Amino acid sequence: MSTFSQVFNPISGQMEWEVRSQNYDFYQEVARSDYGDMLHDTERNQKYYKALKDTIARVHSRGQKANVLDIGTGTGLLSMMAVASGADTVVACEAFKPMADCAEKIIARNGMSDRIKLIKLRSTEMKIGQEMDARANILVTEVFDTELIGEGAIDVFRHAHENLLEAGATVIPHFARIYAQIVESPLVASFNKPKLLADLDGEVLIKTPCEIVNCPGSTSLHEIQLNQLPTESFRCLTSPQVIFSFDFSGKTILENDRRQVVEMKALEGGVAQAVFMWWDLDMDSEGGNLLSCAPFWAHPDFEALKGEASSRKPLANVIPWRDHWMQALYYLPKDPVTLSRDQQFSLIAYHDALSLWFDISTEIPEERILSPPFCTCGFHVACSRSRIGQLNDHQRNKKYMRMFEGIPKSATVLAIGDGSLLGLATAKLADKVFYLNFNYFSEKITKLYIQANRLANVTVVKNVEDIEENLKDLTHVVAEPHFNTSILPWDNLFFFKFLRTRLPGVPAEAVISPIKCDISAIPVEFLDLHKIRKPLRNVEGFNVEDFDVMLEKASALADSKFEAHPLWEYPCLALAEPMNAFSIDLDNFQSASNTFSAKSSFKCSGTCNAVAFWVVWHLDRSGHERAQVSTGPKSPPEPGKFVKWDPFTKQGVFFVVEPIAVAEGVEYSLEVTFNTTAGPVDCKLLKNP
Repeated sequence: MSTFSQVFNPISGQMEWEVRSQNYDFYQEVARSDYGDMLHDTERNQKYYKALKDTIARVHSRGQKANVLDIGTGTGLLSMMAVASGADTVVACEAFKPMADCAEKIIARNGMSDRIKLIKLRSTEMKIGQEMDARANILVTEVFDTELIGEGAIDVFRHAHENLLEAGATVIPHFARIYAQIVESPLVASFNKPKLLADLDGEVLIKTPCEIVNCPGSTSLHEIQLNQLPTESFRCLTSPQVIFSFDFSGKTILENDRRQVVEMKALEGGVAQAVFMWWDLDMDSEGGNLLSCAPFWAHPDFEALKGEASSRKPLANVIPWRDHWMQALYYLPKDPVTLSRDQQFSLIAYHDALSLWFDISTEIPEERILSPPFCTCGFHVACSRSRIGQLNDHQRNKKYMRMFEGIPKSATVLAIGDGSLLGLATAKLADKVFYLNFNYFSEKITKLYIQANRLANVTVVKNVEDIEENLKDLTHVVAEPHFNTSILPWDNLFFFKFLRTRLPGVPAEAVISPIKCDISAIPVEFLDLHKIRKPLRNVEGFNVEDFDVMLEKASALADSKFEAHPLWEYPCLALAEPMNAFSIDLDNFQSASNTFSAKSSFKCSGTCNAVAFWVVWHLDRSGHERAQVSTGPKSPPEPGKFVKWDPFTKQGVFFVVEPIAVAEGVEYSLEVTFNTTAGPVDCKLLKNP
């Protein structure tokens, strides 16, 4: 059965009715989950399997039965591993019903329905004598996230020991450690707070309000692939140190709230701007089976693996790749601390049931408990991490400043966008500025900046009707463009749509910027990102085709064919020269619905598993590179080499369902169907005969 659902269209800016399956929400959750990535994590799978085999063998060697409880079984993989390892009984629980139903099919497909009891509940809802006949003496579970404890691992283990496990039960994994490393990195810091905005002569146009400067920032961690940070972009001021340990064995009580003071010494002088964090797991109590999420420079297997580096596998990528567990950045709540070489200082670490936070002290730390940082200024609520970095991108801002130089003092400007500091900067150049915001939180931030910078000539408006009588006086309409509802690069075409449908009263002679955009594309070979959509079929000898079918169906029903990803975190080789798939001019925007086709040839051998897309905005019609703002590569891609992507934007990705083996000189055709209301809706990449 199908139903109608209201869906927001970021290009039209309207809620639209679409036909959806009655299970659309379930499918959407499945499509956006990390299950596929987890199952592609070969190291994770093999180390869990080894831990199960060794543990069950040890229990049997003591003359005991191996009764296994698998919490959060997902596809049932760990339960099937337990059966294959000789477990006498296995109880598996999974609360997410679509996944539990899928696990039921997979377990049956592998002939284990009579060996695994599947309970479709949370473990905390299970009781001995009801869902379970007796307590288990082996627990296996994978309830971890990038922050280790963010999925409620502490409560899960504590409840299991108290209610579902025998005393002295063996737990897989057995032990966990969280590591921290203090770094100096202007690039990393640029993701946290906005800097002042200056013109081309270095004169300050927009200063940052003190409310934002003094704000402790966001409570949420910044998940990131630390391996992909350019090595020249950060300096490690300390060695990695263990800040928290978690004994999952039940021998010690797992606490929700802890404060830990870790004494550190600066390896070199610098400004402490952020904390790098990751964790590892001892899979069993015997040691020798360690699963680490460390970045390459701190990974225990790096020395053994670095010989695998090549032109197609950079040094940073020789360690196992995973996206379901990354590393994390934490920003310090106070002003950055300047450290001198060999200086002793304290890192104060905190955690509650679900999250971590940090502080630094160069004096004896006070005993007080530091509350989790939360945004007091509203800026960190209104802006994503990548958006903050974008606001701080000097090279990008310079292009807008160059364009603004042409705005005369007598100008009346309409600035359109959500929280654009560039739009506000026109107030220092023009006579009058109307600022049109579409987002409540961005509007609050805009007013904060106006007050702090005493911009008396700026009027903030919420809708066109508020300035209808002023439209005839406009001399300039400017935008970055940026809207908080935009996800894919071309979603910001809302600017063109808005001008054509909501601002017909703008004078024909008014200067509009940007005036045009190119949507560019390049066929690529991802090292790893494609795995999130790659079918599994078989994992460690178990048939999981039912999961592939479910994920494919969920993606088809819930996802666009194009996904947004920050590609600087996901290395990919360029297989050809980039091409301009199509251009959209404001003057012909209404008639831009079309299917665009282009032919080119591959310039190197490889496997094409995706096409990457980005937008280049033309601030004027000069055609000069200095008047073009790209959301794609930082420098022209070279076939056979890794693309260097802009770190402050997301690109569009079309995954090739059946990857294509390609060779140098082979021609290909790229066909993109574009709709001015919905953006690109389909893509075909064909290797020409």
